[in-house]
Amino acid sequence: MSTPPVSQSPLRIALAALGKCMLALAIFSGIFGTYMWMRAREPLPGASQKQGACVLWFVGSSSMSRWASLQQDLSPWYAQNRGIAGATMSELNLHFAHDEAKRAPQAIVYYAGDNDLAFGRSVADTVADLRAFLEIKSKLFGKTPVFLISLKPSPTRWEQRVAQDQYNAAAKAIALARTDIAYVDIVPLLLENGRPGPFFKEDGLHLNDEGYRRWKVALRRTLDARFKPEVVERCNPDRS
Repeated sequence: MSTPPVSQSPLRIALAALGKCMLALAIFSGIFGTYMWMRAREPLPGASQKQGACVLWFVGSSSMSRWASLQQDLSPWYAQNRGIAGATMSELNLHFAHDEAKRAPQAIVYYAGDNDLAFGRSVADTVADLRAFLEIKSKLFGKTPVFLISLKPSPTRWEQRVAQDQYNAAAKAIALARTDIAYVDIVPLLLENGRPGPFFKEDGLHLNDEGYRRWKVALRRTLDARFKPEVVERCNPDRS
């Protein structure tokens, strides 16, 4: 006479199912974690085959990545938009540290810190992240000039203006202390009667066309002061 099979208790069945779920979750977490680790160490987006002289890198958060008219606005420079929407400074630093460019650009234009302060990071830590970016730049590309664009006084983040002013003052001080750094103050160009002017999109955060036009004016003025006219003429892409 055969012995009937012993049925498993509901508890054992539940524990077995839970164990399988945990194993699957661990495998997924490992794969996803590896993927995110690799993604975080990818170079900044927007690189091209054109490197070296006449190339400007525009590194930063969404205010940079959304600059759709960048190449037109900065001609005859060859402008590469290497911004990442929503990025923090630490994220940009990680990507920048793994850049694969063989030749340094003519200059780097940098805008970041806006998100960091909005997400609760202190001014001191945000300035420390800026210094870290500049250290990475010096290690990878030596004395390549960096143009630091001041944080913009947007309507949505107007309550952070004190912290932004403190960061901007620190960024300006860094620029004054180094020959490879220049500070581009865009704050006065975006204010009217001491408040944010009509230079922003409906979200009150990102720049509209007139806002970017004002950025362009301030940046080109600083670029012209930094580089000799013959350098700009030599960089005319129409001659290539």
